[in-house]
Parts: sequence; structure tokens; C-alpha cells
Amino acid sequence: MDVKKIMLAILPELEELEDVNFRQFSPPYPNLLKAFLESGEIGLSAFQKLAEETVGKEAVGQVLLSLLQYLLIRYRRFNEYSVVKPAIKVFLTLKGWLKENGFEEDWDRVLGSFIGYLVSMLPLIEERENRETALAYAKLIEDLTKEASEKLNDEYYDELLTRSKNLVMNMQATFEVTNAQEQPERSSSGPPRP
Repeated sequence: MDVKKIMLAILPELEELEDVNFRQFSPPYPNLLKAFLESGEIGLSAFQKLAEETVGKEAVGQVLLSLLQYLLIRYRRFNEYSVVKPAIKVFLTLKGWLKENGFEEDWDRVLGSFIGYLVSMLPLIEERENRETALAYAKLIEDLTKEASEKLNDEYYDELLTRSKNLVMNMQATFEVTNAQEQPERSSSGPPRP
């Protein structure tokens, strides 16, 4: 079974999955996944339709959660940067899917279990991405951390929020300094000569 091909068929907008090593990924519902690939359909909604017709829509959430866990394991165990952006995008996809399908409590558990991994990714994102992309991911993770802090009401999430806010502020300050240094010096006697 070509797991990468199946995941790309379910989540075609996540082109970054192309760079992920799926050799050790053994997702749940292999028969459902194989049937989906053979159907020629593409997209999460088409996958959900097939799941509802065969095993139940809960299978969609379980496949997405399994994919997220696999990406996070590769990040933590092998320090692979290629899984960072896909992990964040799968995290958001899972959030949307769970909320849209009435699994709000499951979202709270996923948020509580995995937000720490996303916060730990921020320094790598800053190091590897351009300024605008890094800052966008950082602010997104900060927002998710704020959600966890407000919903889960635990000191751990408050500490994560403080850490993510500090990382965002440092990133913004670094980018402002860099931008200031990149601005051409203007002479007080007028515009620069060609």
C-alpha cells in the first residue's frame, strides 16, 4: 500500500507531505484507505463520504490523528524538519474536522496533548523559513497556545503561552532590526545619485 500516495489523495493541498518519509507509518483502516485510493477520488470530503458509507465518519478523525502522531514522532525522534509544516497543517485540519463534526471534546484533548510539540518547533521555523512565513507560523502557534491556556486552565499551558509569546516577540524584534539594517542609508542632502 502506497501510504504517501493515499495521504496526498486525502489531503492534496498538503504538498509538503511529498517530502515526508512514510515507510514506518501504519495508519488505521488500511482497507478503507486502499479503497479510497482505488476510487480515484481526491480530498478530505470525498474520503469522509467513503468512510461514512463503510466504517463511520469517526475513521476520518482517527486517520488524521494517526497522521499527526506519526509526523510528531518523526519530528521528535529523528529531528526531521520536513515534517514540521505538514504537522502544523494536519493539526489545523484535524481541529477543523473535529469541530465541524461534533467532536469538540476530542479537539480539547488533541490540543492539550500536542500543543507543546508545536511550541517546540518555533525556533526551527525561525531558523529555516523566511521572515514572513516564520512569523505567520509563530503567530498561529501562539494563538493555538492561547486557546489551550484559556480552555485547559493549567500552569503548563500558561508556561507554553509565555514561551510562545516570548518567541514571537523576539522574532519580531529580530526581523525589525534586520529590516532596519537592510534599508538603504539616505543622505540628508537629497536622494541617492544613480
